Amino acid sequence: MFPDRVDGGSMQQYPGGRASQPAHTQSTQHTQRTQIQRTQRTQPALPGASIPTTPHPARQGAGAPALKRTLPRHSLRAALKLLGIGLLLEALFLALYPLLAGVTPDNDGAKQGLQGLFPWLPRLYWSTAFPALVQALSHVPLFNLTESNGNANLLLALICLALLFVLLAARVGSSVLRNRVARGEVRALYWMVLCFTTLFGVTFLFSPPVLAQNLFLYGFYGHIVAVYHLNPYLMAPASFPRDPLYALLATGTQSATPLSGPVWIDMSIPIALLAHNSVANILLDFRLSGLIVHIINTMLIWAILSKQKPETRVAATLLYGWNPLVLLFSIAAVQQEVILVLFLLLAVLFFQRNSFLLGWVFLLLAALVNVLCLLLLPLFFRLLQRETRLLSVGRRWLWWLSCLGISALVVVLAFAPYWRGWGIAGLLALFRQAFWPASAFNSLDAALINLPGGLLPAFSWLVVPHHWLLFAAIAVGLLLLIGFWLIDTLELALLFSSWVLLTLFIFFPTCWPWLLLVPLSLSLCSAHSRTLLLTMLLLVGACVSTYSWLIQPLWQGQALLTIGLPVLLWGWVLFFTSTWHMTRASNDQELSEAANAQGGRAGLGRGLSRPSWPARSWASRPSRPGRR
Repeated sequence: MFPDRVDGGSMQQYPGGRASQPAHTQSTQHTQRTQIQRTQRTQPALPGASIPTTPHPARQGAGAPALKRTLPRHSLRAALKLLGIGLLLEALFLALYPLLAGVTPDNDGAKQGLQGLFPWLPRLYWSTAFPALVQALSHVPLFNLTESNGNANLLLALICLALLFVLLAARVGSSVLRNRVARGEVRALYWMVLCFTTLFGVTFLFSPPVLAQNLFLYGFYGHIVAVYHLNPYLMAPASFPRDPLYALLATGTQSATPLSGPVWIDMSIPIALLAHNSVANILLDFRLSGLIVHIINTMLIWAILSKQKPETRVAATLLYGWNPLVLLFSIAAVQQEVILVLFLLLAVLFFQRNSFLLGWVFLLLAALVNVLCLLLLPLFFRLLQRETRLLSVGRRWLWWLSCLGISALVVVLAFAPYWRGWGIAGLLALFRQAFWPASAFNSLDAALINLPGGLLPAFSWLVVPHHWLLFAAIAVGLLLLIGFWLIDTLELALLFSSWVLLTLFIFFPTCWPWLLLVPLSLSLCSAHSRTLLLTMLLLVGACVSTYSWLIQPLWQGQALLTIGLPVLLWGWVLFFTSTWHMTRASNDQELSEAANAQGGRAGLGRGLSRPSWPARSWASRPSRPGRR
């Protein structure tokens, strides 16, 4: 029989009418069938499963929507939890109103001015709405609201409870981004956090004033420039005893010269102009500016972490934006550190976006608000060196010349309005007051000086403030040297900056609780867990330090509890966690070695056995098309 051609192919006709393929095609099909059988034999499927080569039309079609509906909505659960925590925090912040009013005397000028501006404010006090609750608390000696210390005790308890809720919210925020979350859901979480931040800020905007001495001192400096057209670095507030703000200042601040840089005084001038000699207007204007800056700082922390470490942005934003102590020192009792945080976060944002000149300018502005920030400039200068090393020689020289020119211009414009009559001598005095304080207050040095039995005579020279500064100088110097050697990324620059500021907070002879705002913001942006742990422990100590300022008499040794104990706890936590990780690693290594040894002995006992899974899968892998 002759071969027949069908559709361009060739077939051989055998007796019986059976068509067959050529010999090489039959060999290829036989090889494929053998490989499929070997795969099915050496890799058995689980019960209910099918061969991978079998199509699954039901799984691709009707089963997909059902599987999508069974997926958990992690973002929805987190949003509901954050909503509940936010409402509880708002209730706690409103509960602080009568307590803040109770820790200040009735003749306080700031309290009278705010109540004159908002006469409806006492209606929000739960102490007047629920007198039975006040009577019930009077049976507890620690929380008796008829005494000033009882108000302060309950105030500390509520602030610590609010801080606990913030930590719980941060835990919820850190767990939600561990799962796959859509971009729209992340945006919804951001707006929820920001809306609650604004609500909390407005709540503290109308809160009764507390710790307002620095606020009125800042307003007085702006008043000297705006009203009297004089230099605040040369004229102390005591030179204007008839000014309405003079009676509101404490005794120690009436003859003080500014420790702030010229940029902060420049920012106080428009507030003094808008106040029109009104105590309530000065208080409200400073609080409005603090509210705006606090919201911007919260948004900047989210923007920085969205690019640097996105999985931590929700938790870090909550730890800053909802923090009761941050709200207190940023809005209720506005401190210059909130502006310092703004400039540093803007610098970090522009460094992250490769706008290095703008970032360097904001670093200079931060140093011109508080001269202690000059210690951060070498760390970011090293980062600039790393970033500009890839430029050509000509472009590098041009870049550094422009950076030097812009820096000189910013410094000259900042000091020019106050230079006449002040000059080099005044500038050196400002640096000496900032870096070389003559007294110790509210610090570890002050606590050691005021010990009941005192130190031994052999160690008494250590607690002299000028000698105690050696500890801070040595620690900060070592950090700057190591950082200048190691820094090659923005994350390392933030980490070393946080440690420099934390070292100053711990070892400096003068310490204030609101100084912790700056290292808190930088440690949140660095997203370093151990640094953040120390910062949060010190934040709890700052709550206790604020409480000790509201009770009488003032406890001089508070720093042993507010600074020394958090550092000690942090060291023990690091010790135990490191020991646990080392023990766990050694146990895992021993178990793996024992398993390997047992597997080796079993293999020797079996003699010839089936090859392991990788070998079987390699042996049963179908040949590539090129080998057919």
